[in-house]
Parts: sequence; C-alpha cells; structure tokens
Amino acid sequence: MATSLISVIEELQSRISDLSERVESLREENRELREDVQVLRREVSDLTTERDRAKLDAEFLAVSHRLADNPDTIIETRRIISGLIRNIDRCIEMLKE
Repeated sequence: MATSLISVIEELQSRISDLSERVESLREENRELREDVQVLRREVSDLTTERDRAKLDAEFLAVSHRLADNPDTIIETRRIISGLIRNIDRCIEMLKE
C-alpha cells in the first residue's frame, strides 16, 4: 500500500511539473502574442493614416484635373490648393490653442 501511495504522489508530482511547464509556456506565448497585437495595431493605425492620405490625394487630383485644362495649370492649381490647405490647417491649430 505504501508503494502505491508513493507512486501516486510521484505521478502527481510529475503531472504538476508538466502542467507548470505548460503554464509557463502558455504565459510566454501569451506575452509574445500581446506584443504582436500591439505591433499590428500600430501598423493598422499607420496604414489607415496612409490610406486616408491617399484618398485625399486622389480627391485632390480629381479636383485639380477638373479645374485645369493643361499640365502647367494643374501644377499651379495644386500649389494654390496646397497653400490654402496649409492655411486652413494653421487656422485649425490656432483654434485648438
């Protein structure tokens, strides 16, 4: 009877050790996945910003092509519109202050 009790205890210790290793492994995996999620969230944020800029550029180009007949006029129109946008951005910043 004593032998079987000792073997049961040894078996439990072995299982506890295995489970402890598994828990530690899962904790490490969880930490790595959380880091990956943070990196991916930053990427999504950056890509969203980039997409929004690209949409704005596409709209800007569409408007500039509608406003001008030749490439020189388009370039000048783009410069004027860019200046206006910068002025608007500065005004918004001043209003925020």
